[in-house]
Amino acid sequence: MQLTLPISRIVQGKNPREYFDPDEMAELEEGIRAFGVIEPIIVRPVPDSDLFEIIAGERRWRAAKNAFGDSYDMPVVIRDASDADSEAIALIENYHRADMSVAEEARTAQRQLLRNRGDKQETARNLGWSPEVLESRLALMACTPAVLKALTQRQIMLGHAELLAGVPPEKQDTALSALVAHKVPVAVLKAQLGQFARRLADAIFDSAQCSGCPHNSARQAGLFSESLGEGHCQHPTHFDELTLQAVEAKATALKDEYPVIRIVKITDGFTPLAVTADGDLGVGEAQYASCQGCQSYGCAVSAMHGSLGEVTRSLCFDAGCNSQKVAAWRKAQREANHESGPSVAVAQGKGGARKSAKPVSVPAQRKAAAKPSNQTPQRVVEHRIAQWRRWVANALMTQPERNHRVLIALALAGRGSDLRSEQLGKVVEKLAASVGLRHSDLGGHLRRADAIGADQLAKLVQAVAASAAFGVDTRNLELLLNYLEIDESRHFQLDKTFLDLFTMSELESLAGEMGLKRAMGQGFKTARAAKKAEFIAALLAVKGFGYRGTVPQVMRYPRHAVTGAGSDEQEMPQETTEDGVVDAPSDDETQALAA
Repeated sequence: MQLTLPISRIVQGKNPREYFDPDEMAELEEGIRAFGVIEPIIVRPVPDSDLFEIIAGERRWRAAKNAFGDSYDMPVVIRDASDADSEAIALIENYHRADMSVAEEARTAQRQLLRNRGDKQETARNLGWSPEVLESRLALMACTPAVLKALTQRQIMLGHAELLAGVPPEKQDTALSALVAHKVPVAVLKAQLGQFARRLADAIFDSAQCSGCPHNSARQAGLFSESLGEGHCQHPTHFDELTLQAVEAKATALKDEYPVIRIVKITDGFTPLAVTADGDLGVGEAQYASCQGCQSYGCAVSAMHGSLGEVTRSLCFDAGCNSQKVAAWRKAQREANHESGPSVAVAQGKGGARKSAKPVSVPAQRKAAAKPSNQTPQRVVEHRIAQWRRWVANALMTQPERNHRVLIALALAGRGSDLRSEQLGKVVEKLAASVGLRHSDLGGHLRRADAIGADQLAKLVQAVAASAAFGVDTRNLELLLNYLEIDESRHFQLDKTFLDLFTMSELESLAGEMGLKRAMGQGFKTARAAKKAEFIAALLAVKGFGYRGTVPQVMRYPRHAVTGAGSDEQEMPQETTEDGVVDAPSDDETQALAA
């Protein structure tokens, strides 16, 4: 005998079905009104009550309630089931009835998977599904709630949802509105998404990281009937972010090679300005070598589709300077042509061919060309000025008479502010053993000066003038260099610290200027192809090269005539310490001043 319960004692359970199609419900209600409920629903007891909760059959319960009211005796099968079992039973019944929305199945499958602590095999077994069906339902959970709701309510088709599952969430809802409003077919949506997707084969980054990404079309291709196929990234924004990161990484890798590295985007309107030795826009071999050591020399790394990651080398980023160099080289060629005499007469041969003009010799071109020049990188300028200051300070400590004249000139020029108490204080501490004495008032410093031995006063007066080397501006620093007749070759030392200031292109230019490139011969090309540290080591280990006394142009100061220079005494012999500071022998106060 069939067990029944009054509808009034039956309550709704946790039905995975969220949407009940009105037309289907009307049809079911009409059948039940005519024949009653033929197949019993499944219920379970509600603890501590006389009620029963529906596990499966809510559609029949709703239709019977509308048709016959709460007193109708509903055929039931009573089960003592847990929450998990109840949901699984409900899903299985709805799945095999083909009434339930795929979106509703996806939500239920996800909840079951959580209950099973991520065990997909156990979840598929509980639901009576194949692993493939479970995976396809779980993959749909990449859709936003709005998309799943639209699928449940039959506003979109499963194909729409499958295609949208690979799109970033923030784009799904926007696309959904257009789909529903314009009733866009699945095929049209597929074509539109294909236009915005990125081909993974075009990636300049390691696409191995994309294998497990939900926006990789391969995932949808293996689970859904509708997809863009394998090999597409459906998150173009993220694809572009990874691409830009790869471009930036390539640019970073070039930081030792060029002083200027430009990442070029489509919105930049960038036009590369190539710098070459020859050609219509050439600058000549000598100037080109100098340009490689210029702060405006570099390369461009493309961040534009079609050339992503491509590096355009040997570029000038100062159009004004480049045009001057090109014009100078053209002028030099014209003058060389003029100096070499008239061209060979042009005559007609048997075949009507014209003889070419007499070529201009390379020596003639070089003779006519202007002296190569470039823009010194700021980091090198700063290093040079720091060294010049130390050279001047050392020279002032070893040339007493000129030292006094410089001090007089500073006072007359009202440049007392150029004196530097910090450098002077170090000398005072060393000579007067007054470490730790710090005063801000004249009285304190008078007491400090009064404690200095008379035999040290002359040296300390020299240190006063020498401290100005660290306070004068560049123009006046150059005046002092000239007045003191400082010879750079007695101070400069080519070492790793100095060479580390330069990029690879700048080092190549420097090596050419100093004669290192010629001295290395065939070995230079091999050394240039190595990493920067190895290149520098090779430049400092050239057998037979005269390092001592060889000074690059970048470390030389401009010569100016200074009244009174060279009339009294010459620089005293000096020695160069390991750190490149030139000091008078055994003068501790000089070392303290130049520290």
